[in-house]
Formats: sequence, C-alpha cells, structure tokens
Amino acid sequence: MLKTLSTIVLFLLINNFAAAQRPPKFGHIDTEYILNKMPEYGEKKTELEALADSYDKEVRSLYGEIEKMKAALKAEEVLLTAAMKEDRQKEIDQKEQAALNKYTELFGYDGLYYKKVDELVKPLRDKVSKSVEVVAKRYGLDYVFDKAENIGIIYSNPVHDYTEFVLEELGLKQGN
Repeated sequence: MLKTLSTIVLFLLINNFAAAQRPPKFGHIDTEYILNKMPEYGEKKTELEALADSYDKEVRSLYGEIEKMKAALKAEEVLLTAAMKEDRQKEIDQKEQAALNKYTELFGYDGLYYKKVDELVKPLRDKVSKSVEVVAKRYGLDYVFDKAENIGIIYSNPVHDYTEFVLEELGLKQGN
C-alpha cells in the first residue's frame, strides 16, 4: 500500500514538473490581411491617400516655384551683376529650405500625415490587438508573431496561422 501510494505521489510530481516544463506555444497572424478585411480600414485608407495627395501637391508646388526661380536666374544670369545673382541665389536657397521644412512638417517622422495615420488607424490596430489577445488566451499561445511586420519570418507553417480566428473574433468572416 505504501509502495503504491508513493508511486502515485511520484507520478503526480513528475507529471506536474513535466507540465510546467512544456515548450512555449507559438502562432502567427497577418495584421495587414485582417485590417484589409475591415470595412472601416478601407475608408480610413482612402482618406489617408487623399490627404497624402493633397500634401504632396503642396510640396510639389513649392519645388515647382523653385525650379522656375532657377530657370529665371539662368536665363537672366548674363544681365545680372554679381550682387544681384547672389541675392537671387539666396532667395532660391531660402525657398528650398522652406520647401524642405514644409516637407518635414507634413511627412517627417512626427509630421502631420503620420499623426493623422496614428489618429485614424490606431483604434483599428488596438481592436485587432485585443482580439489577438483573446485568441492567444483561448488557444494557449505564449507568443504571436505578425507576418505583416518585417520581423524576419522566412517560412511559417499554415497550421500555426491564427489569422482566421482573429477575424472570427472581430466578427469578420472569410468571405468579406
């Protein structure tokens, strides 16, 4: 009896230790695919494209003015004194700096365009992130990688793809 009891206790201890030592479980998703399935994302994307076009036209206009100023300087160069040429070149340099500043203001790291992207797309990404967390907990995943981000996944077995489960959690079906 004592031998049987100690064998059972030993078996339970080994079983608990083995369960605690399980390897981590991994999965992956494709956020770009998921976002493209969301109708709101399409609307936001269209709005962002229009904004980018507007900003691009504004910056191109400034650079167009600079090109005209350069062409005028080149055409009139023989008629201008050295001081006049220098003044015009300074105007061109100032205009180029202003154009660069405008470009940075609109498209730079902390520019208006990227702030708008963050404002429009972040809520959708947060929604996807919460759904990923729910799916990860449901399927006992320790790590979930995103194929859409450039993290170096060279190959991924489709068996470990949880994208469809996240779509399901978001209420989006495969056919949408």
